[in-house]
Amino acid sequence: MHFSPILTFALGVLIMGVFAAEVRNLVVSTWAYLVHSLFLACTIGAFAVLTGHGQLYYWVLATVITKVVFIPLMLRWYVVRHHATEVRPALGFRLSLTILSLVLIGFFKLVHTYLDFVAPTEAATLEPYRSSLAVALTVFVLALYILVTRRDAIKNVIGVCLLENGAHLSLVILAPMLPETVLLGITSSIVLSAGMLIYITARVYDVIGTVDTSKLSRLRG
Repeated sequence: MHFSPILTFALGVLIMGVFAAEVRNLVVSTWAYLVHSLFLACTIGAFAVLTGHGQLYYWVLATVITKVVFIPLMLRWYVVRHHATEVRPALGFRLSLTILSLVLIGFFKLVHTYLDFVAPTEAATLEPYRSSLAVALTVFVLALYILVTRRDAIKNVIGVCLLENGAHLSLVILAPMLPETVLLGITSSIVLSAGMLIYITARVYDVIGTVDTSKLSRLRG
C-alpha cells in the first residue's frame, strides 16, 4: 500500500491545527478544529487499512463522534450564545505565525531525525509511522504554544483539545491494539473536560464580562 494518503492526512491534521490556532475568528477557528479532527479520523482510518487492525475502526468512530461532532458543537454553542470574539493575543498575527512556523518546522525536523530516542522501536522508525509520529508530537507542541500565547479562554480550550489529539494520534501509532474500555475512557474524558471548561468559561464571562485569562484575578474579589 502507498503511504501517501496517510502522510497527506497527517499533514492535514497539522495544517488545520495551525489554522485553528492562528485564525482570529472563533467561529472559523471552531470549523478549523472540526476539519483538523476529521483529518485525524481519516489518518486513523488509513492506518486501519494499512495494518489490518480492526480495532482502529472503533477509534475512527469514536474520533468522529467526540472530536468531529460533540466538541465543535459545544464550542459553537458558546460562541453563538455569547457572540464571542477572540481576546486579542499579545503577539500580532504575522509575528505569531512566523514564530509558530519556525518552532513547528524545527521541532518536526528534530523529532523526525532523532525519533529513535523518542520511540526506540523498529516499527516507529519506518514510514509512514516515523513521519506520522513526528506530526503527532508536533501537534502537541502546537497545543502548548496556544496555551502559552493565547489569552482567550475558548482558544485555550481548543489548545487543550489539540493537545489531546496529538496524544491520541501517538497512541494510535504506538499502541493500536488498546482495549475498547481504554478507548472509551480516552475519548469520553476529553469530551467531559472540554464541556466542563466551556461551561466554566461561560460562567466566568457572566460574572466578570470577559474570558481574558490574564484578568481572571478579578474572581478573587
